[in-house]
Parts: sequence; C-alpha cells; structure tokens
Amino acid sequence: MDIFTRLDKIEDFVANSKRVPLSSSVMINEAEFYDFLDDIRTTLPGELKKARLVSKERDRILGEAQRKEEELLQRAEKHAERMVQDTEIIKQAELERDHMIDEAQEEARKIVFDAEDVADRIFGEMEASLLDIRDSTDEILSRVSTWREKLRGYREEPIEEEYEYDIGEED
Repeated sequence: MDIFTRLDKIEDFVANSKRVPLSSSVMINEAEFYDFLDDIRTTLPGELKKARLVSKERDRILGEAQRKEEELLQRAEKHAERMVQDTEIIKQAELERDHMIDEAQEEARKIVFDAEDVADRIFGEMEASLLDIRDSTDEILSRVSTWREKLRGYREEPIEEEYEYDIGEED
C-alpha cells in the first residue's frame, strides 16, 4: 500500500468519525489516529529507499557508459597499433584512430546524456511525489492541530448546568 492510499484511509477515518452535535467538529479515536500516523511514518522510508535505488541505477548507468567509452577507446588504440607498419598505413591508422575515438566519445556522451535524462525524469517524479506527500502531511498535521485546539477549547469552557429548584416563600 503506497503513501497516498494510507492518507486516503486517514481521510476516510476522519470523514466517518462521530460528529460533535451543533458543530463542524468530529470526535476521533486518538489511538487509531496515531496508528495511522505511525503507518505513514513507516511508509516514508520505503519511498526514500526508492529514491536511493533510482540514484544507484543512475550511477550504474553512468559507470557502464564510462566502461563502454574506455572499451571503445582501447579497441581504437589496438586497431591503430595494428595498422602501424609503414608511413601510409600509419597515416591511415591515425585518421582511423581519431575517428574511432571521436565516435567513442560521442557515443559515450550520448549514453551519459540519456542516462542523465532518465535519472532527471525519475528524480523529478520522485520530487513531485515527495512534495505531494509533504503537502498532504502538512495538511493532515494542520487539521490535527485544529482538532486538538478545538478539543482543548471544549475542556476549558465552563460547563453550564441548569438546576431546577423552587424558591419558596418564607412563612
């Protein structure tokens, strides 16, 4: 169950709580409400773990791109060395090597660029999700604070009790 489902459960819990007569307030079971909050707190590390996994995947992709770049450069150098037999072949080899290095570097740049795009998109989505979570949590905390203030206000107001008694005339 994701964080948004858990937040929906809290909203349903409040919506289905017993209403306080003649007010817009509701009475909630404090223990159940704190259970919901604890459940959300346990979910957040999972969401953050996903973000870490995305970061690790980005690093892996970048590492693979660098490895491929090095491999391509090594192949280009080996190829160039094989072609070093006479002057004309050397010139040809140097041109071929330079071309292969340029291609390898261009391919490596493309791989890195694509990896950064993917990572940026994933981080953007994660950031949006975390901002939504933060906004939802802030809203819930604000509601909780409001409810607690209202509950405290009920305790501080004097209870007005009506007593019926006869005022008798003295004889």
